Amino acid sequence: NRLLDDNRELYVPEINETIKPHPNFMLFATQNPAGAYGGRKTLSRAFRNRFIEIYVDDIPEQELPTILEKSCLIAESQAKRMVQSSKKLRQYRQKSAVFAGKHGYITPRDLLKWGYRSQRSTLQEMSDNGYSLLAERLRDEDEKVIVKSILEKEFKATLKTGGMYGGYVT
Repeated sequence: NRLLDDNRELYVPEINETIKPHPNFMLFATQNPAGAYGGRKTLSRAFRNRFIEIYVDDIPEQELPTILEKSCLIAESQAKRMVQSSKKLRQYRQKSAVFAGKHGYITPRDLLKWGYRSQRSTLQEMSDNGYSLLAERLRDEDEKVIVKSILEKEFKATLKTGGMYGGYVT
């Protein structure tokens, strides 16, 4: 907090030294909204007053395919399939506990990871990548079946999930 005060200095008692930041020092910070993500607490008004707050809404769904296509260098049709899969999984989340919890839903970051892993991939490879990214973090086998079902339908692929990592084939 002291770095953000008007005197802009930091006293370190362990070394009995006061440190002054560079004249051009600036602090940039981000936080996900309290309550929207597990473990986030509301910051005090006094602390928040030290910053300029900017709120950023979710990315509009109709813009996601273009972002994925341009950022990940994948085909528009592939990007649309990814977004459609994400949308269907979110719909299941609203009906049940699928993708509930701290890392529950599919974020734009997840879609970007999936897209980067899927450059120059076939639809089959994209569905495999999507499954390994999205389903493998789930503990409930029924939830994994839902992910598998949606990906197979959207990508017109057959996932052999048991053999993905050198194990048995289902």
